[in-house]
Amino acid sequence: MKSRSGQARRNRLFYSLPAILALAVAGCGPATLSNTQTYKPPPTLALVVLVDPASDKYAQELQELAGVVSAEASPGEAIVVLTVQPSFGQVYLVRQGDNLSSIAAAHGLTLGDLEKSNAQLGPVAGRNWTWIHPGDRVIIPNGAGQEPLLFVSRAPAGPPPPELVRLPQEPTNPTDYQRAQYTHAVASDNATNQGRIDAWRAAAATSLQPWQQQVAAELDRKASSPAPPYHVIDGHALASSISAGVATLGGLPGRRLLLLLGGGEHGAVALDPGSFANVNLVVANLADPTAAASWTASGTKAGAVSVTTLNTALTQLQLAQAVNR
Repeated sequence: MKSRSGQARRNRLFYSLPAILALAVAGCGPATLSNTQTYKPPPTLALVVLVDPASDKYAQELQELAGVVSAEASPGEAIVVLTVQPSFGQVYLVRQGDNLSSIAAAHGLTLGDLEKSNAQLGPVAGRNWTWIHPGDRVIIPNGAGQEPLLFVSRAPAGPPPPELVRLPQEPTNPTDYQRAQYTHAVASDNATNQGRIDAWRAAAATSLQPWQQQVAAELDRKASSPAPPYHVIDGHALASSISAGVATLGGLPGRRLLLLLGGGEHGAVALDPGSFANVNLVVANLADPTAAASWTASGTKAGAVSVTTLNTALTQLQLAQAVNR
């Protein structure tokens, strides 16, 4: 009896070893590839907008922007609105050991002066004002115009992306039955994944609605307020404002887009080759087809990812689609 009991205990230990080893491996991390992967949403929108401070255009352009935000938004979306100015000052390239306070002092400015001109270095970019890095571009205002920053906001992050089922690997030299099984499994997993993505998008849209309403209301409020002091928009002012807009976009993560709601009708300005790398350009409210062609040529030469021009009618009909696509 003792012999059989001892053998039984040895048998229980032997058969339990795989379970014990499995638990040990699980505690150290997965031994095989997970059958799910986290969904990667499209890059969030980083939007810098230039508006004309002329009283007959200022309100209309802010209302157009409110319509864009109301139509669609992406989790973590950043919006910075600037008025076209005669000068934004120079752009300083951050070096090792710099901080905003030292840069401000070196140029006879306060820290607040720099922060007002460099939204891309603050919370809208998910950064703390004390975090600047070599290579960052800092706009040094020279006081030639009024304060250009009109509005800045960042959308909430939204719900976490869903976990998607990894699609099965296609079998090598499959039989007809195996091929049919594989095709069915792929179709089933794709349907499951699409359902999870659709549910995530719906939840994200719901979570962003309060922010969209808040931004639209604030833009409408500004539209009903007196316009800033007006400066004549010429080629120099437009080029300076575009340069500042691109510098701002450079510090914002995501799909970078410069929206020129005002000023574009004065004609395209020469843009430095490569200055629009990783930037999409949308020029709206164009009345002259010649201006549209020149903006397309100028933006393409500057290396823009895409260039979209909209005349007055198309601005009303397709502006939201052009920005949010």
